[in-house]
Amino acid sequence: MPRKLRPAGIIAAPLVIALAGCAGEPTIQTGDDAQTIMGTLNRVDNSRVAMAYVDPVTDFSRYETALVMTLDLDNVEIIQPTGSSTSMVNRFNREWALDDNGRSQLQSAFAEIMARELTRDGAFTMAESGGDDVIAIEAMITAIAPTAPQDSPASRSAGRTRVYTENAGSMSIAIAFADGDSGEVLAIIKDARSAPSGTWGVNNSVTNMSEVRRLFSSWASQVRDGLLGLRERSANMNAGMSEEAE
Repeated sequence: MPRKLRPAGIIAAPLVIALAGCAGEPTIQTGDDAQTIMGTLNRVDNSRVAMAYVDPVTDFSRYETALVMTLDLDNVEIIQPTGSSTSMVNRFNREWALDDNGRSQLQSAFAEIMARELTRDGAFTMAESGGDDVIAIEAMITAIAPTAPQDSPASRSAGRTRVYTENAGSMSIAIAFADGDSGEVLAIIKDARSAPSGTWGVNNSVTNMSEVRRLFSSWASQVRDGLLGLRERSANMNAGMSEEAE
């Protein structure tokens, strides 16, 4: 079971975490007016992701090993491309769909990139199964919005050897962090991002995958930094509790 930290005044005082910041410092909402989900997770204000909820009393300092679960692609909403790109598609062409090969590529890339980021500078070791002091990371892609028809003969009009777009599109993700032994959910984040835009370029399966890897890298970096911030915060709280007990 995950250990909980409950020093005096923890519910009344605002708690700062390093789950990334935009304007203002990231803080966990506290008090009677705090927005909560699942009974134990409080909303994080000023996060770098669209939505973040964290259990403010979990001892994250114990988690030095991470388990990355297989990327969940069972309920992905495909938002079909619109605008000028649809001129390449006639009523006989297929809509954009995620096939088995595409699923495998996404899952492999996500696992590789998450492991690379989490182990960078010795931040975490990787586990192959759950267990005590292991934090499990389970992500699911909730939506993909490509900007052009799929790179396949069935989806692009005959004679179109190259398609140009400003970017590859956007992707939405949800990530749950759970205790690797009990399965108790300790934090949840949701976010949506677009591939970098500004310069038009070739849109094909190779360039699209390159942009997807960039999105995965960005999220993986935030996951690493956020968990390290939570771990440091818990360690500081443990130190403060020890001093009070002396």
